[in-house]
Amino acid sequence: MEQGKKTSIAKNLLFVFIMLAVVLTVVFSLNDISLILEAVKQANPWLIALAALVFLLYMLTTNLALHFVTTGLGVKLPFLDTMAIGSAEYFFNAITPFSSGGQPFQAYFYMRKGVSGDNAMSILMSNFIVYQVIMTVLSTIGLVMFYGQIRSVLNHYMILILIGYVANMSVLGILISISTIPGISKIFEWIFRTIGKIKFLKKTMMKLEHRTFDFVKEFQIGIGLLFKRKRVLIGASLLRILGLSLLHAVPFVVFLALGVNLDMGDLIFVISMSLFSTTFMMWVPTPGASGGTEWAFTVIFTVLVSGSTAVLVTSMLIWRFVTYYLGMFIGFIAYMILRKRGI
Repeated sequence: MEQGKKTSIAKNLLFVFIMLAVVLTVVFSLNDISLILEAVKQANPWLIALAALVFLLYMLTTNLALHFVTTGLGVKLPFLDTMAIGSAEYFFNAITPFSSGGQPFQAYFYMRKGVSGDNAMSILMSNFIVYQVIMTVLSTIGLVMFYGQIRSVLNHYMILILIGYVANMSVLGILISISTIPGISKIFEWIFRTIGKIKFLKKTMMKLEHRTFDFVKEFQIGIGLLFKRKRVLIGASLLRILGLSLLHAVPFVVFLALGVNLDMGDLIFVISMSLFSTTFMMWVPTPGASGGTEWAFTVIFTVLVSGSTAVLVTSMLIWRFVTYYLGMFIGFIAYMILRKRGI
């Protein structure tokens, strides 16, 4: 089992580096490499370091939000263990399609620490709901505030943003339904039984039916506890707002490092645009939405960096390395720490 996990991680890492090579090949083939290298040389190293620091603060706030939810659901774990489990998410999300690998591995780490499977899932799903709600609210506010500018920049590509927006809203709707509707398990039961009428799927659907009832029951208990503990819910939500604001402020710092003329009045616009270029491209089925996210970033920010394609592409590359590869590296270190601690 352990050897299988290692093999799967190695394969996923290889795929990530292949995707990196493909993205860099496409970027450099469509742009003048010498101009990109010149833009990198001209960049302010202190502001690049500040961008990395802002990203690290984002990681800290999201890990603290997870710790708030964990303790709020009555699970007592050492603070450093929770922080390491939180950090490992960045590694596993980065190497799996749709950023889907973080939660299963986090559940595994929680259970290795003696947390029951039901409690582990309640913690992770509650944490995800808080994240999804805050991210959707911030995205909606940004979409309303800057719709005209987004529309003019994206033109016929606007449909891609709307697909991502509907997908995020749908996920949120499903999670809220599972959390709040008492008879939701009956709906899943009907779905599984209907699909189970297909002969070769019958056994699988029966297993899912039994597991779903227990999962929904325990999940609703966990969510109920979280909502009863208002201070924990508010604290986790505020940390998520701060964290997402920090994450999506990273491009602003990168632009400043490359000499783009911006003022503090542009910060809200940059945060909103960055939200679109990442969260609304998560439907792209590659690790970290590679390809789609880079494309969205360069298209959306042409409105700010219209004078130099090299500067825009360079800012995208620096931003991506800071917010994706740095997070993956730190997440890998956290994973190795968890393994050393026997988790």
